Amino acid sequence: MSVISRRRLLRGGIKAGLGVVVLRELSLNSSRLIVSAQTRPAQGDRFQAAYQRLDEYIARHMAEVGAPGMTLALADRKGLLRASEYGFADVKAGIKVSPQTLFEIGSISKSFVAIVVLQLAEEGKLDLNKPVTSYLPWLKIESKFSPFTTHHLLSHTSGLSGVPLLLRTAGTTLGVSFEPGTKWVYSNVGYDLLGFLIEAVDKKPFADAMRQRVFNPLGMNSSSPVISNEIRERLAVGYAPLQSDRPFPIRGKLGEAPWIEVPEAAGSIAATASDMGNYLQMLLNNGAGPKGQVLSEKSFALFTKPVIKSPFRGEDASYAYGLWVSETNVHKLLRHTGGMVAFSSVMYADTTDGLAAFASVNAARLPGGYRPIPVVRYALALLGAASAGQELPAAPPPLPLPTLVKNAADYAGTFTLQSSSVPSDEKKLVLISEGEQLILQHAGSRVALESAGRDTFLVKHPDFELFTLRFGREKDVVTEVFHGSSWWTNERYSGSKKFEYPKGWDAFTGHFHSDSPWYGSVRIVIRKGQMLIGGDQGLVEVSSGVFRFDDDTGVDRVTFDIIIDGRAIHANFAGVDFYRAFTP
Repeated sequence: MSVISRRRLLRGGIKAGLGVVVLRELSLNSSRLIVSAQTRPAQGDRFQAAYQRLDEYIARHMAEVGAPGMTLALADRKGLLRASEYGFADVKAGIKVSPQTLFEIGSISKSFVAIVVLQLAEEGKLDLNKPVTSYLPWLKIESKFSPFTTHHLLSHTSGLSGVPLLLRTAGTTLGVSFEPGTKWVYSNVGYDLLGFLIEAVDKKPFADAMRQRVFNPLGMNSSSPVISNEIRERLAVGYAPLQSDRPFPIRGKLGEAPWIEVPEAAGSIAATASDMGNYLQMLLNNGAGPKGQVLSEKSFALFTKPVIKSPFRGEDASYAYGLWVSETNVHKLLRHTGGMVAFSSVMYADTTDGLAAFASVNAARLPGGYRPIPVVRYALALLGAASAGQELPAAPPPLPLPTLVKNAADYAGTFTLQSSSVPSDEKKLVLISEGEQLILQHAGSRVALESAGRDTFLVKHPDFELFTLRFGREKDVVTEVFHGSSWWTNERYSGSKKFEYPKGWDAFTGHFHSDSPWYGSVRIVIRKGQMLIGGDQGLVEVSSGVFRFDDDTGVDRVTFDIIIDGRAIHANFAGVDFYRAFTP
């Protein structure tokens, strides 16, 4: 989507990709899609039926979500059970994913970083409860609170910004928004600082420390601790929405994403499926890998000890050190996801059953903040049933049609335009419900809306492609509709229809773009007297040209400057630079 907001920044960044190669339609079935699979010798036929059912599901799932390729690792306490590869590493060249193809694992890298830090602490080289500035004296911190420690960085409780700042900003002054240890805010910059901390304490480059302390002991010889040009030929081509400046529909067109090196500790690892199997084995064995202990049992207990409550994608969980930890249905789970510019990954380790799975696809910014969680969950359900000699569970149901709107009648009616910054010949917005479809009648055409969240829809029409169409309610009754700066109401709306705002804000509206592929486009609009990012995230002015997010009282700021002919040319979003794009 083209929406940039504090919420999206906290989730790991606005991942953009200027498409240069459009993915062709793929006819996917289990026989054509699976490229290779390696299973542990002499395990018999115990899991064969489960593997077949899993492959069939993955074929359907990849077609449903539009994933070009996937890599999957399954493991138990004895090691890798199966490594399998599906689809294409390079669609244009027709190159399929191979056992040696690298996939970027994103924030799953954080648990690797935590292991190295705990090793250094175990060796007496690092005190987890000592201020980080003791080890990084060059660090510039602006704070009215107590100093944050390594423990706080590991558990995302430091108070640092949730914006995924890159290494080049680590030398700037970093603000702290709350007393360390009192709240949880996912902070990529905190883990980037841990990379610097490792270098300072271990007296070697971050990549060397990771390789010597984790990769080599685990036999992860085909993987890389940093994403660099050196490994580019082995890395799957990553894909992202072809048009990165607007909401992205299910099964929308993908294109090749820009290539970038990623040395940041918060998400620097590229791995093969079989190597990830070794890592999963270590998680299941309390720190013991195929070559022995990587972490002592005492350090592993600290590694996986819940520090603070933090839901895992809506589920009850706590964050430990680089891992979410939860107990559901008497199962203890260690979990993490990873999202990159053009990759989406997930890792689950069920330490109760002794089974684990990792999956990654070479595409990002798929609708709904996609990660291949359904694949990993189903894989573990199949393995668990097969291990217990139980009937294999049925595959998850197909994804519902995007145009299925079960409460379509809630939104039907005629809405009258109240405000818009663009000329509009049609003052009425007419929506009708037909069964479980919501239809927009516009410019002589009928457009079926696609669900994009609660009260939010995509409209596949050129007049509506830059923003989602979102409905507002009064006492749970739909009364208004929003699209960018446009606002319509129906006869049930009872609020004010006149709003004032500082006219100086007009200089800040428009389309801004970042030159970093991590971010993307952002459109600033004014609606109902409020300045909004992407049409839904509100801003509150704290001083001239400086705003905070309306759902946050912390240190992150949005600043507009370089005013030319009444328009701001530059904007800075919590440390990320954007420049006016001069396009709608």
